[in-house]
Formats: sequence, structure tokens, C-alpha cells
Amino acid sequence: MMLNKKTEIIDIGDAIHEIVYKILIQVNDPRKIDPRILNDFTGENRTEKVKLIKGTQSCEGELLSLYPYSMGIKPLDKDFKLHRDDTILVQFKHSTYDQQFVIQAVVKKTYSSWANMECQDPRYDQRYSFRLQKEVEFYELPQTFYDLIKRRAVHIIREILHQTTDEGKEAHKYIGNIYSISDFDTANLKHSAPGEQYFHPDYKRILDTTPFKGDVRDISQGGICILLDEKLYDKRNLLLVRFDTPQIENINKDLCCNPQSFSLIGSVRDISIIGRKHSLHIQFLKKLEYNYLDDTFSTLEKYYKLTGRPL
Repeated sequence: MMLNKKTEIIDIGDAIHEIVYKILIQVNDPRKIDPRILNDFTGENRTEKVKLIKGTQSCEGELLSLYPYSMGIKPLDKDFKLHRDDTILVQFKHSTYDQQFVIQAVVKKTYSSWANMECQDPRYDQRYSFRLQKEVEFYELPQTFYDLIKRRAVHIIREILHQTTDEGKEAHKYIGNIYSISDFDTANLKHSAPGEQYFHPDYKRILDTTPFKGDVRDISQGGICILLDEKLYDKRNLLLVRFDTPQIENINKDLCCNPQSFSLIGSVRDISIIGRKHSLHIQFLKKLEYNYLDDTFSTLEKYYKLTGRPL
């Protein structure tokens, strides 16, 4: 049996405030913008202007109309030209509120002084939809961790294990945990993460509690969507998410994949309702930047569609 190890320190100390309190929020529909903010950008009595960004150019604009997943906007600079299929970032930055909302949009039709734009999905990574027999488990990290992370008083470390058995089969694990920073030398982390004895005490206590559970709706290298029977969270949570994907074999040579185990820390980015379920949209603190994972997730999606059964 051969085992290769790699460790990554995930440093989000500088970004933790934005991650948790969502100072900059990307959405795909203007109706998802906080109404207190959006109201001042709309109507005849609007007091705020959007900012339009195209490449290195930018200008202010007036929001003329709102529709589901689209909007009409008038640039206020005659030199800021819009053309069909231009990709534009539309920034809603209010003079009173800290939160900023950003929509990526594509120009669909231009008129003499304004343009109609179609909003785009802010999650760029390919999503794969399938169901697992075993539910996803997740734990909430208490707010005491936000300050510890900001002060870099703890380490978030992801250990990546690639294991090849004597039969030539492979298994992969992506294991993220939180450690006390003063208990070990980070220079020794290149090939192996510290043992459980170095877990932060508060993190140990979390792992001893009963996890929440839900079903996978879709997954990408950047995040996961979990379906719940009831709404459990607001949008300021860090979560530890754990799940396994199975080995697929003996179907055909193009439809097979190795088992994977995941223990990942992420941030709740959105909560929505799908049918009778509440969906929890979680962004991993660091992407799973491995090309073969797309192949694995794609195979699981194809197998699920082929059989119609949870994996």
C-alpha cells in the first residue's frame, strides 16, 4: 500500500470579517439584495447610484427597472459604451450600510441611453447533482472562533491523503481541522498534519456533539449545497462539513471513480427554499483545486441519473 500526504495551511485571518459578515455579497438576482439597500437605488426618488465596471473602465449608473434575473441600467458617462454580450459588474454600494452587493451581468439589448442586462450565477465552478445514501454531517463553529482566526491564534489545516492499495485502487481524503497555534512548529507540516492531541480545545468539544444532517443537492470544487427539512442557520455561520462519496466500478470503463472522504470548513453564503426543503449554500474556505475531482463528481452525477438511486 502506498500513501502520499500533503498539508495546506488555510490562512483567512485578513478575510474573516468579510467571510462571516458578508461585507461583499455576490447575487444572481437584484431581488436578493437587502430591501433597505435596494429601495434607495430604485424609483423616482432614488438617492443612490450603481457603479458599472467593464474591464478597466467604470462609471456611475441609474437603475431604471428590475425583473427576475435581469435589470435595465442607464450609464451616466457618455463615454462608457455598452455593447451586446458585454460582461459588466454592477456594484450596489450604499452610502449608509457596510454591506455591498455585486451582480455580474451580460448586456442583452442596448437602447439609445440604457441597456437591458441578464444576471449571471456568481458560482463559477461546475456544479454536479447527485444524492448519497449517507447524509452529510455538519457542525456549527461558535463565534469565538471568528476572533481566534482573525488574530491567527489557531491554524486551519487541510491534510490531503492519496492512498493506493495493493490492488491498484485509489482512495483520497481531504481532512480539514482546527489546531492550537502554539502547540507545534508549522515548519513540520509539509508532509503531515499534527495529531488530534493538537486540536484546539473548543474544536474538540464541537466534535463530541451530535452533528446536524442533511442531503447533498449539488457540489463543486468551491462549495456544496445541502438540503434540510427546516431552516437552521442565518448567514453568518462557519461550518465543518463531513461526507463520503463511494467507489463506482463494474459499470463500464468510462463510468468508474475512486472513493473520497471530505472534512471541510466552509461559510454559509445563502439560504433558499427549494420545494419543501431549505437549501444551505456553503462555500469552502479554500477550493478543492484538483482536476480529477471534476471527473469524480461528473461520474457520480451520471451514475445517479442512470440508476435513479442514491449512491
